[in-house]
Amino acid sequence: MVVVVADGGGGIRGGESASRCLVTVVGTAVSDLGFELHSVQRWIDLFEATDSALAVNGAGETTGVVVALGSRGLVGVSAGDSEAWVVTPTTVEDLTVGQQTKQRFGSKRATPTAFQRLALRGVLLIASDGLFKYAAIEVIARIIRNNTMSAAAELLVDLVRLRSGKLADDVSIVLVREWARPS
Repeated sequence: MVVVVADGGGGIRGGESASRCLVTVVGTAVSDLGFELHSVQRWIDLFEATDSALAVNGAGETTGVVVALGSRGLVGVSAGDSEAWVVTPTTVEDLTVGQQTKQRFGSKRATPTAFQRLALRGVLLIASDGLFKYAAIEVIARIIRNNTMSAAAELLVDLVRLRSGKLADDVSIVLVREWARPS
């Protein structure tokens, strides 16, 4: 399984186009039988090439997180201010800790942050900054721990909803629960 979240740079012309481009590039890579999905270096190379191509074309800027999950574990890469966490019953691990939040794809300055784990233990949360800027870690974790995935996703969006019903920022959320492999 490969998950991508791309969030166009707020107020930056072309952000939506840049986000769509990143998703398309990831989709093309996933469709390529020669692309090694569990190679961190391949994802870093792809992100760096995408950053340069977007900058040269003036296509705008976007944040991005890609996570590939499979029998070899979990690998991913990110740039910008979208994040990926693993939430367990007792911990929250920020997989994207240390990433350069202002260096988005299309800036020609994106520095991809790579991460990997042997397996997913808990719930993988990948989301845009519209969640992380407006909600506390403890509240996010409690919602994920105490609800089904679909209910948690809805509750997380509602968590950052203003009294008017609008959102202060756009919110993209993907939740993936660990699954048992057939024996």
